[in-house]
Amino acid sequence: MIRSLVIVLLLGSLSSAQLPKPVTSAANGRLVPDLPAWSTTLTQPNRYLSAHGLRAFAGGYSEDGLEFWSFPLQLVHGYHLSFEVPEAAPLAALSMLTSVEVDPLGVTRVYTATDFRVRERITTHAEDPGVLVLFTVEGRRDVRIQVHFQPSLNLMWPAGIGGQETAWDTDARGFLLSEPTHQFRALIASPEATEHSETNNDRRNSAFDRSLVLTLDPRLCSAGQCATLVFAGQSETREDVHTTAALLLHAADAPGHSDMERFASSDIVKVTTPDPDANRAIRWAQIALEQAWTCNPRLGCATVAGYGPSHGSRRPQYAWYFAGDGLLATEALLHEGDFKRAAAELDFLFRYQNAQNGMMWHEISQSAGFLNWAKDYPYMYAHVDITFDFLTVLAEYVRTTGDEAFIRQHWATTLQAYKYCLSTLDAGDGLPRVPADKMSGNEQDRLTDELTLSAAWVRAAHGMSLLAASMHDAALTQQAEAASLRARNSIQTRYWNPAAHRWVSGFMRSGAVAESTSGAELAAISSGAATSEQTSAILDALATPAYLTAWGLRSKPSTASDYDPTSYSKGSVWSHHTAMAAEVMWQSRRSDTANLLWQSLIPWASADSLGHMHEVMSGSFFTPQRESVPEQTWSSAAFLSAAINGMLGLESDGRIGVLQFAPQVPPSWNSLRVKHIRVGKSDVDLDWHSQNGSFTLEVRNAGPQFHLRWMQGRTGHDATAPAPIERDIMPGTTRLSIP
Repeated sequence: MIRSLVIVLLLGSLSSAQLPKPVTSAANGRLVPDLPAWSTTLTQPNRYLSAHGLRAFAGGYSEDGLEFWSFPLQLVHGYHLSFEVPEAAPLAALSMLTSVEVDPLGVTRVYTATDFRVRERITTHAEDPGVLVLFTVEGRRDVRIQVHFQPSLNLMWPAGIGGQETAWDTDARGFLLSEPTHQFRALIASPEATEHSETNNDRRNSAFDRSLVLTLDPRLCSAGQCATLVFAGQSETREDVHTTAALLLHAADAPGHSDMERFASSDIVKVTTPDPDANRAIRWAQIALEQAWTCNPRLGCATVAGYGPSHGSRRPQYAWYFAGDGLLATEALLHEGDFKRAAAELDFLFRYQNAQNGMMWHEISQSAGFLNWAKDYPYMYAHVDITFDFLTVLAEYVRTTGDEAFIRQHWATTLQAYKYCLSTLDAGDGLPRVPADKMSGNEQDRLTDELTLSAAWVRAAHGMSLLAASMHDAALTQQAEAASLRARNSIQTRYWNPAAHRWVSGFMRSGAVAESTSGAELAAISSGAATSEQTSAILDALATPAYLTAWGLRSKPSTASDYDPTSYSKGSVWSHHTAMAAEVMWQSRRSDTANLLWQSLIPWASADSLGHMHEVMSGSFFTPQRESVPEQTWSSAAFLSAAINGMLGLESDGRIGVLQFAPQVPPSWNSLRVKHIRVGKSDVDLDWHSQNGSFTLEVRNAGPQFHLRWMQGRTGHDATAPAPIERDIMPGTTRLSIP
């Protein structure tokens, strides 16, 4: 279904959303500290809802029904409710939906009638492979809840299960879904279940996935009338759906401590600015990043690329593992100081590296543990660019954390990845070429070489030089840095079109020149290949209406001959691309445009799934592009990275204990606070103020001495050169000022 959003509805959503507040346990009213909630009365259409767990997930649009997963199994789909009162026809819950509230631990929907109200709380628990639903009925005591769903019991695409059957489990008071081997099972049950539709496994007359109904009769509780419902899954021999159901029911009293700890902000960077909408968007980007962390019993734990409706394909959009998305997430994890998660993600990426040639992988389905994914499907080792980006992020990890033991542990496989990159280089110019059976970033045009890939090699070779230095390999350090410098010089020769005074994005396999894109132009700048004149011209052009919209930067200008605002890559607006452009603008001291770009992404957090950002918008309207995913992890990750590393200019070097702070915030911000910055073994808070051209900075250091580089520039297009302050910061509080 094509989802369209009207800007008036967006603004209405912003005005109706409540301020963050502590999350309350639906069962007993206890408060969960430091976890925000976000509410809206604009519940439909086009409002994606989700509850994320380590092993389970529930999500969908209310008008389409939700789907429930215990990875890698889809348990049911088409979940929706109706309410039954005596002497009346059942009431469709969708027609009564009045508000939606999301928080890090789940989602709550409120249904309101004239004489009763129902609260439906959907959540998960720890690593239990299932979803818990809590119902509270206020008002009438004779309301019964009818739960409608279609059974699935099938693995995520492309794997599949056959021979599914449905039976009524009297003891569990629920539907038991199974198949002949009994390895895969699902239980949809409730202690308050009183009636159910008949099961029918006669495949000559009915389909397995026909709609089933479970009727719940809520019981008296302190909040009114309460009922619980579980969706438990089983895909491994050590799992049992009845045990999982019992664990979920036991967890109904309150959120688990481990679940709350996942989203506590005391161990990651916390940013507070004068703009509450910006604060909320940053905080929720961090939440979205953690919600993307999932565990697969056969594959391991890592970041999935996003969530969205399956559309019948048994694949909730990007809810599996993509290495490129994981790398963008890793950068954001490093910027927010979650080094443990970053290391775990890199470990996961290393695990599936091609042992034969060192190439890093591209994507892995949640069901890959049941398949020969690498051999029988063409998706795992499809993208040549991932290996280049991997080396860059790996170097960033070592520099930021100072964890040289990590690179020593993985040095042999790191060398394999570097050798793979070397194998793609053209001897004539030292730039990579895309092998005939692979692709790079541009999946649509399948170029033989790309400016973005060549720029990635500049960064990767430089990163390898830093890694080699950590390993005290002087020869490799010099060789890798020389390769980086050579590639930077070659980019100018190969991709700059002097006649047209523009950069080309690459070359077709026919030899034809590919069209220019804003991504390629930004890559020319970030690689250091563009001259100062070229950089200025590019950034001037990107700030014009042909590129710039109120919601971000177009991938192609509206003046291009092949511009298509509804196309996935030829004119649409990408959030992560907009964030990247903002970072380049900040690096070039163009803070006005950079801040404008970054701030244009703040409304994305309420455009659809509250707290999450879509993948890509139309180039003409603030409307999701047809193929866009409502919860795209790299969108939230890039927005977060741009805020911390770009706008605040925070860079930590854990190897030598140095923190750089170079803020370029909007002129209207006269203060900001950043807490829990990790610099080596130090935990640092910064309290910054600006008044009449003077700046003060209070630094609180809980840990050993570190070195601070405060680069304070004026704001605006013609910002003056930064006035640096360098100081060793001792434990305790230090106050600095400019002038």
